[in-house]
Amino acid sequence: MPDKTTRTGYINHFTGEGNASERQREALKQALDIRKFETDLYWKRASYFWTFIAGMFAGYFLLTKDPQHSFESAYVVACLGLTFSVAWYFVNRGSKAWQRNWEIQVDLLEDEIMGPLYKSAMNRQNFNLFDITAGYPFSPSKINQILGVFVCAVWLFLMGDSLWRANLSSYLPHQLTAAVMTAITIFSIALLLTKGRTQEADEAFPVTHRVRKYHDDSTP
Repeated sequence: MPDKTTRTGYINHFTGEGNASERQREALKQALDIRKFETDLYWKRASYFWTFIAGMFAGYFLLTKDPQHSFESAYVVACLGLTFSVAWYFVNRGSKAWQRNWEIQVDLLEDEIMGPLYKSAMNRQNFNLFDITAGYPFSPSKINQILGVFVCAVWLFLMGDSLWRANLSSYLPHQLTAAVMTAITIFSIALLLTKGRTQEADEAFPVTHRVRKYHDDSTP
């Protein structure tokens, strides 16, 4: 294996004629295109969820700005915020899994076609975390996932704060709202967790062929 720590060693990985078949070349092309497509979808989904979550934060704080605000309205918004934030976190992890799937396929396909271009990383051992003007190999997708956990924790705090401030012990409508919305939120999150997963194996689907019958022109 040529040494990639020098320029000559690096270039040696890209010399010679590729011996890949046309099928492998097409597979690499498709894998690169799909990975790019998945990356674009990742950030489009993030923007979609951020829009809704930001709107819910704004709505919650507008509702609670008034000391005489309705507990029911604020608590419903907080439950929606938590559910959307958990969904955003799950979508982030799902998108990352599909990105990783196509990254691995590119790694496996590229060597015989264009060399180890995609899997080569430069200067990864020489970054300085404390140099605030230099780059550092943070993962945007991982940071996004951690941020999603933080937002979920904030919504949980706001839900708890709303319950603590409400007069639940002596006011039945507040008790009903708290019980019903908490149950719906827990059920929705459990549904996202259990039913929102990609199937590990494809199910076998029956295939049927329709048979059409036509009148023969020769038949009177």
